[in-house]
Amino acid sequence: MINVLSYFFFTLLCVSSLCVVLLQNTFFALLFLILSFLLTSVILFFLECEFLALILIIIYVGAVAVLLLFVLMMLETKLKNLSKNIILYFPFGVFINGVFFFELANLISKSFNENLYSNSFSFNSYLNWYNVLDSLTDLEVYGQLLYTQFVLQVLIVGLILFLALVGVIFLTTKPIYKSYKSQTSFCQLSRSYLEQNSNQILL
Repeated sequence: MINVLSYFFFTLLCVSSLCVVLLQNTFFALLFLILSFLLTSVILFFLECEFLALILIIIYVGAVAVLLLFVLMMLETKLKNLSKNIILYFPFGVFINGVFFFELANLISKSFNENLYSNSFSFNSYLNWYNVLDSLTDLEVYGQLLYTQFVLQVLIVGLILFLALVGVIFLTTKPIYKSYKSQTSFCQLSRSYLEQNSNQILL
């Protein structure tokens, strides 16, 4: 039963992802993007990765996707007609997607082994970290992996996010120069115009 539900949600996820790419209206594409995140979290629940599923819902669905949804609602996007150029690019897109799905299927077939007893994907052929770490909770496993095996990658990601934050603040703030003297063009032009009119009146 779980295998049937897994294949069902995998199929829905593929259809929803295609709708995100193919739909011309950004509002409906964003709705399908939220649906894709929800389906991914359901699949993670089936794989017993509750922490990743909840993080995916909280961060992507609860913050990023809803923020983009409000932005699109404020911009008042309208429905767009299909462009005629899509017919020219459609075969090229089908070819690229075919190559991508072929590589993805090849990767999945190499990453999982087939269980002859239940005829389903049962275990990953790579190292099972849960058995190595004596069946700890998800949060403890991720913490030990991130801060022992992948500590350099975590520091690099933190540095990149910090630089992005500083860059955004630097670009959005306007410099304030107290000793900088400037001249307003409108006031200068108005002054010249008034002086010229006053001279003409005196003459």
